[in-house]
Amino acid sequence: TGPLSAAGSTRLTLSQETDDFLDSPGHAGRSFLARVAVPDLASAQDRRPVKVFLHGFGGSPSSGGSADEFKIFPHDPANTYWYGYSDQLPGGDPDAPGATTPPYTMRRVLALLEWVLDTYPGADPDRVYVIGGSMGGAGAATLGLLASRHFASVQATIGQMVPRNHRPERLAQLSGLWGSPEVNPDDGAGMGCWDRIDLTRALADEPGAADQHVHLKHGKDDPTIHFGAVVMPSPLTGRSFYGALQDTHAGHYAIWDEGGHGSADPRLPAGWWDGGWDPIDDGVTYLRRTLAFPAFSRSSLDRDPGDGSGNGSVPWSAVSGYAGSVNTPQDTGWNGEIAGVLNRSLRWDATAIVDTIDAFSVPLRVVDGSGGAPPAPGYPTTGDRLDGELPVLVDVTPRRVQAFRVRPGEEIGYVFGPDSGVAVAGADGTVTVP
Repeated sequence: TGPLSAAGSTRLTLSQETDDFLDSPGHAGRSFLARVAVPDLASAQDRRPVKVFLHGFGGSPSSGGSADEFKIFPHDPANTYWYGYSDQLPGGDPDAPGATTPPYTMRRVLALLEWVLDTYPGADPDRVYVIGGSMGGAGAATLGLLASRHFASVQATIGQMVPRNHRPERLAQLSGLWGSPEVNPDDGAGMGCWDRIDLTRALADEPGAADQHVHLKHGKDDPTIHFGAVVMPSPLTGRSFYGALQDTHAGHYAIWDEGGHGSADPRLPAGWWDGGWDPIDDGVTYLRRTLAFPAFSRSSLDRDPGDGSGNGSVPWSAVSGYAGSVNTPQDTGWNGEIAGVLNRSLRWDATAIVDTIDAFSVPLRVVDGSGGAPPAPGYPTTGDRLDGELPVLVDVTPRRVQAFRVRPGEEIGYVFGPDSGVAVAGADGTVTVP
């Protein structure tokens, strides 16, 4: 419909019509609202990033614009957690024999993204990223890992990464869309849908998922999506999401503090974990869909998020986990440290990456910049002030490698400063330098 100009962009309101690939047979032919903001100066010679923003539960597409990037705002009015729903809907039983639960909502988001990339030469396919919070955070991580080849980065906040670990109310609501976890209906591609969107499984099994870079933020006193979303083990794999990121050597930057469901930590300032690093816009340490990057894991700077158990101060709740009061410092019932980051202060120079058939190299750096001291014992530093001691020890795994491909089991020599050694490629051909 008619465009509206704002903030150096043209805002479009779209009607996205479905067929039986984008919708269940009984729903096919209906329309969904979507909004897109197009930067006025974007062109094939001046391409801009593309942000896909997924709203939260009960939300609707935003209408903001920007001169700096394309913005895509799809709609999930049925609150499918941006995944999909049974082919028996409307009216049928998702648990009926032969029923399937395809990713209709994901397909619709990807179709909208494809339309923008096809329609606007100024939309940069190498700088597409997906972002969201709460339901949108779960959706961003699900879309970014299951359809990883489309996205340079995932930015997911306060989202549940293991659907079977949802609170009872959400499990009941999603069972009405997906079918029950006990029946676990096929997703139409040979796997139970509850298994497919268990993101601890996805990191290990989905092609390209571990090549994604995931930026996370969760709160230990979140009463809505409790902190178990990232630290409790999956009933399917036995791994937590944090543990799966580390074990698979996927790219990640994971933050937690004593905040709530979007509310800030009661003692630490908003955005306390760095000086505002943005992996899409940064001029040195940046991510691109077809550019390699170093994934870090098991850094000596990592603080301890805990293992999903309690510390004895708050009884377990199936709804809020071990959350304390979001306004009271140091009252969380989750074990582990109050606040911290996995892979904080670690950067690389994306402008100097060498990725050829014969060699791969990338400069690695530790940021120690401006910031504040810990506000109290047990807290991390703020800003870019180093939270720990040098030297930093960390495992490094080249991800999204374009040319330097190796065979499983192949021995690869490495050099870093005065140190050198040999690393052996894993079964998937990735090389981790310890």
